[in-house]
Amino acid sequence: MPHFLKNGIMNEEKIIEQFHYFNIKTDIDSVFGNWAVSTDGDVVNCLYPYAILSIHFRDADWLQKMKQKVWFKPECEDALRQALSRAREIRELINVDLPIKT
Repeated sequence: MPHFLKNGIMNEEKIIEQFHYFNIKTDIDSVFGNWAVSTDGDVVNCLYPYAILSIHFRDADWLQKMKQKVWFKPECEDALRQALSRAREIRELINVDLPIKT
């Protein structure tokens, strides 16, 4: 078991370390396997240094893109799907709460 997993659950300090690495300044919203979601809707893989920033969600089909990565394990697909789903929920809430520009 990797050193940053405690009883099979991602260590909070490791997640925060990864958030800082990617200059994500918000808190942890949720964790799905080795994928952590920030309160801004960013998704970070805590085993490999990889982040899907919420501003880029519309740029690609991230689940398909990640499945093409050499290091992506098929057994992690469900966790990534859940993380992406949660991140989209957060982004929708944030966008609803933004004031309308006039």
